[in-house]
Amino acid sequence: MTTESGAHGLSRREFLQALSASFATLGLAGCDFRPPREAIVPFLVQPEEVVPGTSRWYASTCAGCPASCGLLVKSRDGRPIKIEGNRAHPLSRGGVCARGQATVLDLYDSSRLRGPTMRGEKATWADADRAIQDALGGIRDRGGAIRLLTGPLVSLSLLAAIARFQAAYPTARHVVYSPLAPRAILDAHEATHGARLLPWYRFARARVVVSLGADFLGTWISPVEYTKDWAANRVLSSDERTLSWHVQIESHLSVTGANADLRLAIPPSAELSVALSLVRRLALASDPGIAARLPSSGPAVSVPVEALDRIARGLLGARGEGLVVSGSPDRNVQILANIANHLCGNYGPTVDIERPSFQGEGSVEAADELLKEMEAGTVDALLLLDANPVYDHPKGAAFREAIGRIELSVSLTGAPDETSAAMRFRCPDTHFLESWGDARPRAGLYAVLQPLIRPLFDARPALESLLAWAGEPALAHDFLRREWKEKVFPRVEPNGEFEAFWTEALQTGVVEVGSERTEAPAFQLPALELPEAPQGRPEGIEIVLYPTIALASGRQANNPWLQELPDPITKVSWGNVASFSPITARWLGLEDGRLVRLSSGEASIEIPAHVQPGLPEGVAAVALGHGRWEAGPIAANYPVERMLPIPTLPAAGANGFVLARASRVWVESLEEKIDLARSQIYDYQVEPYTGHDRNFARETTVADWRRDPAAGNPHDPPHRSLSPENVYPGHKWEMAIDLNRCTGCSACLVACQAENNVPVVGRSEVARGRDMYWIRIDRYYGGSPGAPDGSRVSFLPMLCQHCDGAPCEPVCPVLASVHSSEGINMMVYNRCVGTRFCDNNCPYKVRRFNWFDYAHADTVQNLALNPDITVRSRGVMEKCSFCFQRISDARARARDEGRGIADGEIKPACVESCPG
Repeated sequence: MTTESGAHGLSRREFLQALSASFATLGLAGCDFRPPREAIVPFLVQPEEVVPGTSRWYASTCAGCPASCGLLVKSRDGRPIKIEGNRAHPLSRGGVCARGQATVLDLYDSSRLRGPTMRGEKATWADADRAIQDALGGIRDRGGAIRLLTGPLVSLSLLAAIARFQAAYPTARHVVYSPLAPRAILDAHEATHGARLLPWYRFARARVVVSLGADFLGTWISPVEYTKDWAANRVLSSDERTLSWHVQIESHLSVTGANADLRLAIPPSAELSVALSLVRRLALASDPGIAARLPSSGPAVSVPVEALDRIARGLLGARGEGLVVSGSPDRNVQILANIANHLCGNYGPTVDIERPSFQGEGSVEAADELLKEMEAGTVDALLLLDANPVYDHPKGAAFREAIGRIELSVSLTGAPDETSAAMRFRCPDTHFLESWGDARPRAGLYAVLQPLIRPLFDARPALESLLAWAGEPALAHDFLRREWKEKVFPRVEPNGEFEAFWTEALQTGVVEVGSERTEAPAFQLPALELPEAPQGRPEGIEIVLYPTIALASGRQANNPWLQELPDPITKVSWGNVASFSPITARWLGLEDGRLVRLSSGEASIEIPAHVQPGLPEGVAAVALGHGRWEAGPIAANYPVERMLPIPTLPAAGANGFVLARASRVWVESLEEKIDLARSQIYDYQVEPYTGHDRNFARETTVADWRRDPAAGNPHDPPHRSLSPENVYPGHKWEMAIDLNRCTGCSACLVACQAENNVPVVGRSEVARGRDMYWIRIDRYYGGSPGAPDGSRVSFLPMLCQHCDGAPCEPVCPVLASVHSSEGINMMVYNRCVGTRFCDNNCPYKVRRFNWFDYAHADTVQNLALNPDITVRSRGVMEKCSFCFQRISDARARARDEGRGIADGEIKPACVESCPG
């Protein structure tokens, strides 16, 4: 018998055995058998009202921005893990924006300040209080100036604490600074009504809405409230079959503009001329006396005369049911908006100045005056709370230098930022989910903030710090109760019991005082001071700076959920871009990702270019909120790849606030090119090579819909299957999305991410198309790539369709993708071996594959994970589950109560928090 041994004495059989064993070992290495390490720690003495493993909900108020939306916060075993809207709140009515939902992750930010510091060294609160009180007392005794610089404040109790502080230190002055506050609206009403106020805009009552650059569905003043109101007039099933008519005149493509019925793109320099032309038409038709007093206006640039005539007819035809709003920082434009509302009879019905809003306090000019004082050396002490002028003021470097010369500088901000880094004392404030507080977003409306967890770090509420330094130490809870007992309770139930009132306020989270009204001041026509027309052809191109839905002014820049959230329009995440229209981009020789330098005088930024349909020619649009360098590792983008290995381009993006004072910039194209982290590559429904309209987002006009409710939505005849149809004897779960009310705001993306532990993958993975969102919102432009129509934009939410004959199920070799008895396409994670056959076979491309074990090393951030949902490991496919854990919870609750599941009782996370 011959041997089969080779040169090394190894037989063929032995070689195959060794090879098979090595393959088996490789297979085992690819499997993750490590069980999760968990510690079970029982209560030593279990509270009677706490049942381990069950969730409790608390009413509170969002402190992410001055809008102060109502919240319901889910707490699990003492940990806040999910934020949803409070339906009892009259402003937000159950909606909550992406930033509001992401504030729960700000709570678990491991970069938050861990305790007080003095000159960079750790300190105790007792030592810090003693040193600060001694310094403040010395400054007061010699008559030195004390300044308290804050962001916009809507808290009744915090403002009362500031008043106590000012009483203790008579030379103290409160300065309110906000780079995004609508100060021009307050200035305009001072001119037209003799009172500095911000009206309560009633979009729900408006049949015709004309917006001059106000992104009221995205970032302007109170977007969740306005979205609720706007969407209420976009319901196709109403008996009257009428829709509100929405006109948007703007200089960059915003979320509001993308949802408008008529959108007109104009350069910023034409805004005043367009507003004046519109008001002149309204005045000639309704009040010739006002028309005679208006200054003459030239032709409106870039706006057809027929369009202005149509808008004027629409406003006059909806007298008392129209609304004109403006997001312009120009006082004259705001005065013209007020005149338009007066001419159309909108004051009272849709513009309420009897119950004004307090959501827009602050200005840049207030910080300018403070800077002059600091540079002159007349400020001896500066206290800082939720304001960051070193980052978001055009003269940030001057602020940092001036702060260094002040005798006493104290920061009360709880998270690290650029201005706090320059302060000598840092006394961190708590997160709003850790402390008591309140909010008064408009007249007659009071809301409560209540803590859900003890402070994670050695922080203290700013209210308590101010009271301690004023010599009136008190706990925030006790001070808040006293303020409400003295100022709120008498207006609601003067003859009732305060304890019952307080308990009900904590349960509902909000209290309305209907009688709190002021007499509406009379309208008076002011004189308009129009700027002189520039001589000759202006140099450079115009620039527009705008806040984004994800980051706004950049306060939450260290939040990974928001950094990864794609912009609804550009679809770019992890950084910002300078957007140019296709014509302007060709003229400048730019393409997507090309690095450009925008400069105006000594100010300049380097930023990648982006070709954006819908922009007027000769305009660059730059998003704000990026470019933070002291906010933490996520804001600076350290955990992911740098865009370029050069120091001139921070990974965090460019700080657009540097160019806040510029109206025109020079554009210089640089050699470097960057791969943008975009979540959507195909921007058009028209196939670029064949010209075929793929008809993803089906549309029709109101006129066609009135004739035929099925217009624009043809249905194919039902397909017959060779396999027997699925039978569902019990429930079959389905979900519908009203595309006419979806604004593309992306709140559902963050809601799903928080509910289902969807991981953040970082910039490099997003650039490779590996984002993990279970739901996405596709944005499509009208026209074709060769001739884009930026005035027509369609949003199409896309998630797992849970197909009855799901093509992903039969191709799975291990039955990891299966169909439930209630019609849900389920994923069995511990079966999945990662073949990705299901992903290849999904026609909607909504499945997500875990290419890596995405970072969960931050033990503080892990506290935000939902314990009802498995954290998926590397090599596992995942997708939308219709929030099956919520279905199971509702089923168990109904079983315990001896009833069936009610229709509408179960809502997935994306539905629950939708502002529309």
